[in-house]
Amino acid sequence: LRARGFALGAARFARGEGMWWGEGPNRGHAGAAYFACTNGGQAGAGQIFRIIPSRDQSAPDVLELFIEPNDRSVLENADNITAGIYTDQTGKFRTALQCALLIGMSGGLLMFIAPSKVAFIIVHVILFPAGATAFTQYFAIATVAANENPALNRASTTAFVRAAFSAAFALTPVAWGYALAKGVDLLTAYAIVAAANLIAFIVISRLWSSSRRLEVTGTSGKGFFASLGELTDRGLLVRLALICVISASNALYNILLGLLILNNLGGAEPDVAVFAGVIAFIEIPVMILIVRCLNYVSQSFLIMVGVFIYGGFLAVLGLLPSMTFAWWLTLPAGIGAGILLSIPIGYIQGLLADRAGAGSALLSVNHFGGMIFASTVFALGTSFTGYEGVAIIGSGLAITASIALYVLDRRKLMQIKSADQT
Repeated sequence: LRARGFALGAARFARGEGMWWGEGPNRGHAGAAYFACTNGGQAGAGQIFRIIPSRDQSAPDVLELFIEPNDRSVLENADNITAGIYTDQTGKFRTALQCALLIGMSGGLLMFIAPSKVAFIIVHVILFPAGATAFTQYFAIATVAANENPALNRASTTAFVRAAFSAAFALTPVAWGYALAKGVDLLTAYAIVAAANLIAFIVISRLWSSSRRLEVTGTSGKGFFASLGELTDRGLLVRLALICVISASNALYNILLGLLILNNLGGAEPDVAVFAGVIAFIEIPVMILIVRCLNYVSQSFLIMVGVFIYGGFLAVLGLLPSMTFAWWLTLPAGIGAGILLSIPIGYIQGLLADRAGAGSALLSVNHFGGMIFASTVFALGTSFTGYEGVAIIGSGLAITASIALYVLDRRKLMQIKSADQT
């Protein structure tokens, strides 16, 4: 139907995922509707369209292409950024999270009840990506709660949320491996996804009253373009780029782990799952406890420590003679991963400290940027070296980025202290 409509002259949009009401082109307009096309544009890097309602009922509304940079460094993850800015502007964190959960639930139900190729495309290309914005909204509401409650420590709160996700990551493969071995239909996974989203929706709806009014920390009071402008600040972009390089070390681990165990260490496929599971379980207490160190050292220093530990593990892993030696690395790997999967969350949100929604949306940008960088390192590295060489290169880049981040923040702190003294 989409192809037939396009052939007859209809407009076609690539993966529309976010819509919001914002400022019009001038003061004569009450406003305009904006919507994001995540995969739109010649480079597939995203587009934002604007619909300008006509002030004259006899004239048509105007649809225009507002942004199409064709440069992934300028526009990426438009749906998550859209949701983040919207919640900052309105304070409707509860509504945004509820909508994401309902979308995720509908996707699971559609595939479970009416599985087909068309349903698979709709669910995995439209519904699940839109529902996945719930991930950043969880961190946003945790930040808002910490901002409004003096008894809550923001770093500890976000670390606890991240630890909950890690626990799910550690337990889910084990549970599903057992279920599949017992002959459970794979489509049951979609029913469980729907049920999980429904449970989360009920919990949010019951525990977070719709009549509750957010304090000033819950809303930004800024227009869409002012909010978008903050995301393009040079200092923010440089630090976010460095964090992406650091996060790439974990993405590279996910790419290389099976290859190193099977090809370099002489391990078997079950070893890969168990190795990853052990590290994931070690991460959980580290995430919860490591935030206490922030009482004594800065976030960037702690990130640098985590990168040295985790980078050292990744660089050494492929050089070991067998799996017998590799098992001893699970402890430092879990400690390093626990630091890198928790502390950078608070750091990224702190780049926009008063903007819980947009700050949390940057987490998706960081995740995507880390995967792109890791994939690039893997593709280029394997053209002239082995898997162990790629691991060393990725570790070296992450360590360099962590040092640069610490130096930047240290220099900024010294400048602030100098200004206070004068």
